[in-house]
Amino acid sequence: MKINASIDVGKTPFILLLAGIMMLTAVSGPLADRISHAAEQSAPLININIYDSVMLSQQKYLMVGERGEIYFSEDSGANWQSAKSATKNNLFSVSFAGAQNGWACGALGTMLHTSDGGRTWAEQNSGTEKHLFAVDFYDTRNGCAVGDWGTILRTTDGGTTWEDASLSEDIILYGICLTQSHEGWAVGEFGQLFQTRDLGKTWQKFQSPAIQSLFTICGEGESLYAAGLDGAIIYSHDNGETWEESSNLSGKSIYGIDVAGQTCWAVGEEGTVLRSDDSGKSWKSLDVPMQARLFWFGAISIKMKNSTSIGFGAGAHGVMFRIQDSALLWD
Repeated sequence: MKINASIDVGKTPFILLLAGIMMLTAVSGPLADRISHAAEQSAPLININIYDSVMLSQQKYLMVGERGEIYFSEDSGANWQSAKSATKNNLFSVSFAGAQNGWACGALGTMLHTSDGGRTWAEQNSGTEKHLFAVDFYDTRNGCAVGDWGTILRTTDGGTTWEDASLSEDIILYGICLTQSHEGWAVGEFGQLFQTRDLGKTWQKFQSPAIQSLFTICGEGESLYAAGLDGAIIYSHDNGETWEESSNLSGKSIYGIDVAGQTCWAVGEEGTVLRSDDSGKSWKSLDVPMQARLFWFGAISIKMKNSTSIGFGAGAHGVMFRIQDSALLWD
């Protein structure tokens, strides 16, 4: 496919970027969040597309994005530092098992690992050159990654080696969530759901109430939430045995979702930020600044503090917001 280099990344649908056409330069500025770099006197701006994020604690945040760039904050997102990455390929997903060990995956089979809480990263050999769109770990040894062409990879040694457990069908898998014991879920095109009960060795297709492509999935306890195209959101409160559709009237595609307790947050196209206070059954669209509506959000990470949500979200061209006391803050 020939790509028009004049496309504005801020307005380009997030999922097109994940499909491999994201190597373009955005033309409009972010809601400027400054970062500090340990080796520099002046702090540059984060002006790349951010695809995924994680909260390691109530104070330490980390996010990944274009050109292999990785940033972390140790003061709840007030200031950011640049991590030492090991790739220039786009990074689409990040997962940690504990506070120190983490993995990030991305374009052309890229897989990175950190053992120092995200400050420095080393490349692992994933054994594939297919795009990897999501990674998740049960613990420091067992994890899975998914991507193009039904690709599923699994590891039992922390990523030192990766085993191919791909599906036989041609389907793009966009998200993965490893849950209790040896179980896990993957989501992808056309609302399809796949379940594993053996640490990712084998996968079975599961009946889904959605027909729209699902781009993201998260879970906590026995609850699971998946979301995607045209605002589709589905949920399960029995570890995936049954699924229901949520009431979401926004109609905007959802690219990131996270849960803490009964509170769920989701982000997506045109500055969409949603919150559910009833375990995903219904969703409220939150007001965002007019400028933010020109961009998509791909990353959202939350935790609970004193019965309210804290966290942050980020997306196209470094546009970012923080969450304090369940309210959005725009710096």
